[in-house]
Amino acid sequence: MGINLKTISLTITSVALSFLISSTALSAQVTITYDSPGTSTLLTTKVGKGKNSVIGIVEAGLSSITVDGNNSLALNTSNSSMAGTWQATATSYADVQAGAGKYNSGAKGKENYAKAGYLFSLLNISTSLDATAAKYNALVNYVIWDIMGDVPKLKNKQDRKAVNKLRKSADGYKKFDWSTTMVVYTANDNSAREFFAVLPPIATPIPSALFLFGSMALGLFGLVTRKQSFSA
Repeated sequence: MGINLKTISLTITSVALSFLISSTALSAQVTITYDSPGTSTLLTTKVGKGKNSVIGIVEAGLSSITVDGNNSLALNTSNSSMAGTWQATATSYADVQAGAGKYNSGAKGKENYAKAGYLFSLLNISTSLDATAAKYNALVNYVIWDIMGDVPKLKNKQDRKAVNKLRKSADGYKKFDWSTTMVVYTANDNSAREFFAVLPPIATPIPSALFLFGSMALGLFGLVTRKQSFSA
């Protein structure tokens, strides 16, 4: 029985394309550097009551970062410092569904990422914002902090009303598909920092051998096509 070159070439092509597709879903290791506050702004907080209350400020919203040298905008998932340079894993929606992510523990882990992803989709990702838009982004970031962990109480009454409205809105999106909304960068060090960044995510490099593999498949397919043309 003769070898069917067309079948072989199509099989190789199929395998190569499958590998290409699956490669893009692999978690990429990247270097994150905090550059500047970007369009983030300050929120006033209040801890305690009466004379014992303490007034503070927190920075929230989209900050400027670089991911492997490429500019991006991202917000921190906790009320902590974003400063420094660190190694991280680019965590996709599919990765979180499979159990990845700093906050992906317990029955509500994926739900929390879904609600946070919905809120992230509401952000104004322009590189220059007026005070109103920057404040809105900061309040969205604050609610994400609240979903993922603890936050200090906001001092301004209007800010608290806006936050409550955003929180209630997010509760209706427990299964939100944020795969086209953001990418999660989870730190590989003991700090366990995690950023939500604006898409597009950093693409996973494709091994050079794969290009050779794909070229060979396409070459075989071309030979088969040419043979069929001559036979006709």
